[in-house]
Amino acid sequence: MFRILKEVIRFTMKLWLPTVVALLTVSVAQAASDEVFVLSNGSRITGQWLNRDQLPRRNYTIQLAEGATVSLDAKEIKKVLPLKPDEVEYERIVPTYADTAQAQWALAQWCREHRLSKQREVHLQRVIELDPEHVLARRALGYNKVEGQWITHDDLMIQRGYVKYKGQWKLQQQIELAENKKKQEAEEQEWFLKVKRWCGWLGGARDQQARDNLLTIDNPAAIRALALALEKENDSGVRRLLVESLAKIDTLEAAHELAVRAVDDRSEDIRSKCLDLLEKKKRPQVTSYFIARMRDKKSDNPTINRAAECLGRMKDPVSVEPLIESLVTAHKFKVVKPGGDNPTSASFGKGPGGGGSGLSAGGGPTIIRRFFSNQAVLDALVEMTGVNFNFDQRAWRDWYAAQKKSPDAANTRRN
Repeated sequence: MFRILKEVIRFTMKLWLPTVVALLTVSVAQAASDEVFVLSNGSRITGQWLNRDQLPRRNYTIQLAEGATVSLDAKEIKKVLPLKPDEVEYERIVPTYADTAQAQWALAQWCREHRLSKQREVHLQRVIELDPEHVLARRALGYNKVEGQWITHDDLMIQRGYVKYKGQWKLQQQIELAENKKKQEAEEQEWFLKVKRWCGWLGGARDQQARDNLLTIDNPAAIRALALALEKENDSGVRRLLVESLAKIDTLEAAHELAVRAVDDRSEDIRSKCLDLLEKKKRPQVTSYFIARMRDKKSDNPTINRAAECLGRMKDPVSVEPLIESLVTAHKFKVVKPGGDNPTSASFGKGPGGGGSGLSAGGGPTIIRRFFSNQAVLDALVEMTGVNFNFDQRAWRDWYAAQKKSPDAANTRRN
C-alpha cells in the first residue's frame, strides 16, 4: 500500500513540476522587467519597458501595471531604475487595498515592514486626509498637537523663527554668525598664504616689496597668520618686522598677540619690542591680561616677574593691589629622592636651592613648597608708587589701604 502511494506522489510531481517551474519563471521574468521611469519633472512611472532594444532611442514604450501602454519622448525620461522585488510586490498589492483610513494605514504598515519609506509616506498622507484625527498616522508623519492643532515639527520650528541650515534648525542670527565665521576663516586662510609668500621674499630680489606689503597690512584677518609666522620664524630681524606689522593693525586682538609675546616670547629683544609698542597705546584689557598671567597659579616665577615688568611699563593704578599680593609667591615642586628601602618610612627633603621641606614615603617623590620674593614685582611697585617697603606685604597693604581712604591720594601712581 505504501509503495502504491509513493508512486502516485512521484507521478503527480512529475506531471505538475514543469508547470510550476514555468509559472515561477514567468513571474520572475515579469518582476525583472518591471522598472521605475523617473521623468524630468521628478514624477515616476512603473511598468515594463517594451522597446528596450530599439536604437536609436527616440521614445520609451512602457506597459503599465494596469495593462495600458504609454509612449514617452526620450527627452522626458531622466533615468530608469530597476524595481526591487518588494517594489514589484507593492505595485501588485496596491489595488487590493480599499481607499479607507483603516486599509491605507494597513498598507502603510506593510510598506514600513518592507522598508518602502516613500510609498509609506504617500499612504500615511492619505490616512490623515480620510481621518484627520488618526493619531498614529499623525505621529508617524512627525505631527504633534500644539494648542489643539496638529503641526509638524518643521512647521513649528518655522513658526518660532528658525530656518533649516545644513540639516539643522538655526535662528537667522546664528546663521549669519556661522556664515560670517566661515567667511572670516576663508579670508584668514588667504592671509596665511600671503604672509608666508611675503616672508619668503625677504632677503631676496623682492625684499623691499615684501617689507612694504607686511607693514601696510591693516586687515584683522591677517592677525593669526602674522602670529603664526612670528612663532615659527627664527630670524630676529624678520621677527621684529612681524611685530611691527601686528602693531599697525591696531586692534584689541592684535594687542593681545603682542601681550602674549611680551610675556612668553623666547627672545628678550622681541619681548621688549612688544612692550615698547604696547606702551604707546595703553589698553585696560592688556593690563588685565598681564595681571591674570601674574596671578595664575600655573605661572612659574620667571613668568610672574615678566608679567610684573609689563605691568610696571603700563603704569595702570589698577595693578597696584595685584602686584602687592604677588610680591611673595609660593610654589610646589616634586622632587624624586633616590633610595628609601622602607616604603613606610617618612623622610624630609630639601627643595631646589636648599629651601623648603616636604614629606615623602620611602623612595617616592617628595612634594616641597617654596616661597619666592619676586624682584620685578617690587621694582614695578616702586616705579609706580614712589614708595618702597621691600617685600613686607603687610606694610604695603597698610599703605595701600590708607591711600584708598585718602581723597587726595586716590591715584597711587607716582607723579
